[in-house]
Amino acid sequence: MTDKKQAENSWVMKKKVNPVAKVFLVTAGAEESFCGPGMIKLLMAIKQTGNVRQACEIMEMSYSKGWKLLKGLEDWIGFPLTVRHQGGKGGGEAYLTDKGCAFLEKHQAFLQECQHAVQHLFERYYPDGVGI
Repeated sequence: MTDKKQAENSWVMKKKVNPVAKVFLVTAGAEESFCGPGMIKLLMAIKQTGNVRQACEIMEMSYSKGWKLLKGLEDWIGFPLTVRHQGGKGGGEAYLTDKGCAFLEKHQAFLQECQHAVQHLFERYYPDGVGI
């Protein structure tokens, strides 16, 4: 190997690299996603703001898309994740139901374990970094 090639590989191996996994829940056989990172971020933003419109704004998502995602997940999962009250001057409010909170907490724990597993696999397959 040339000195130049060794220097390039050394530089690549010194870079800090972390794997990031994006997990989607899909309908078996159909590969149709009903819950992904965006949906979880939306639920977290609703929990934080107490308002669907504000949650969508935080995510730079249209209000109609946010409603569509939320309705789709609620239809698929079979229970309401949020309680929403239409607003007037001050705007509406929304909060997660008890089942919605439980779903979000369980899913976040699941995602955390997935990330730990991906990190473990990454370290096993790339013990010396991503350089070849």
